[in-house]
Amino acid sequence: MGQVLKAYLGLCFLLLMGLVGIGVVAAGIEAAAARDYHADAISEIECSNFNASVISACKSQAKSKGYELKVSDMVYDAKRNQRMAEVTLSFEYAIPILNLVSDHEIRGFAR
Repeated sequence: MGQVLKAYLGLCFLLLMGLVGIGVVAAGIEAAAARDYHADAISEIECSNFNASVISACKSQAKSKGYELKVSDMVYDAKRNQRMAEVTLSFEYAIPILNLVSDHEIRGFAR
């Protein structure tokens, strides 16, 4: 009788560890997708030469994907010849099985 209890307890722990592992991998995949979107948004902004309509389109697309995109203009030199923008992407890093949710930010610069 004791062996049956140990077997079921072992299976429950194995199932719990499997679910936690799946949650961690899924959160890692979501974070990688956010990093990819951040890199794509920076590329779009740079290729459009900081066009305001492209920046607003990137912001609306980020909002539809569940991210928050902030673009802050910066001036590289006093003559305003070269522009830069700080691009910040905020997203939630969540592991639902453990009920863990935290806010993460990815920062980069478009030149």
